[in-house]
Amino acid sequence: MVKLINFNENPIARGVFYGGNAGAKDAVIFDGGAWMIKFPKTTRHMTNPQISYTTSPLSEYIGSKIFESLDIPVHETVLGVRKNKIVVACKDFTRAKSGGANGGKFLSLPAKTLIPFHDLKNSFMSGDLESYSGTGSETLLDEVLATISGQDDLKSIHGVTERFWDMFVVDAFIGNNDRNNGNWGVLWDNASGAAELAPVFDNGNAFFNKRSLAQMEKRVGDTDAMKNDAFTAVKCAYKYTGLDNEGMLINPFTFISQGENADCGAAVGRFLRSLNFGAVTDIINNIPETVGNLTVMPHIQKAFYIELLRMRLEGLSDVGKGKDIG
Repeated sequence: MVKLINFNENPIARGVFYGGNAGAKDAVIFDGGAWMIKFPKTTRHMTNPQISYTTSPLSEYIGSKIFESLDIPVHETVLGVRKNKIVVACKDFTRAKSGGANGGKFLSLPAKTLIPFHDLKNSFMSGDLESYSGTGSETLLDEVLATISGQDDLKSIHGVTERFWDMFVVDAFIGNNDRNNGNWGVLWDNASGAAELAPVFDNGNAFFNKRSLAQMEKRVGDTDAMKNDAFTAVKCAYKYTGLDNEGMLINPFTFISQGENADCGAAVGRFLRSLNFGAVTDIINNIPETVGNLTVMPHIQKAFYIELLRMRLEGLSDVGKGKDIG
């Protein structure tokens, strides 16, 4: 069983700040380095929310561990408690492990700079302003793939195309709909100027993280409802290009089943060869149901996640056999 870390006494890492729209974050010293503490995001801005806070820390942890089980480089994550909330701590991969000065409260400057794909795409598109939409944020799939194959820094890095499609397939498997252009990228070594792919990060928008336990319980055992959640209700961050569906979000399982992209098909094959479903269920089942007076992951939530993943694995296996998903 996973032991949650008590982060309440960990000091703030002075001068270290983390952005993004996924909720509040602390930068703390843990294990001699800087870690980002991601809190569950409040749902009070939502219409008729079923839960008070999202379960995004669990999604981040489980999604990251699934990438790890597939031997895809991913940031290190640890579940814990801070300020009476279940949180996930994500190791800062831009900084070398160091105790720092002044009791570890101050850390050395990052050895590497994270350059999000957003910025690489924005730079690439400036070379052909007539053909592109003019924003690094836009996730039209044709533009994303053109940037991967055409941007000079990306062309110099081995395995970018494979990483993109590996993320596409695993994100479909875990139901992550937020692999936007800011949620993957390149690490630039500040001393040597060498570039490498950053580990996979930001997997918190997976597993329907705004679902209540009551909603999950209602679906488990209902084959049609679970199939809808497993396949029909899933969207990714990327959009179609073309007159018929310009700008529509892609359902990754529909895209995969069409079999029109050879690189995507190769990624499905890698996924099926590498996945150990027993290891995946262990990741989920080894999370405690409670810690102290806090609910971590009740049995029904585990059952819902495992059934979703089982169905999606069967669907992807069908594609591997030349059959339709679902």
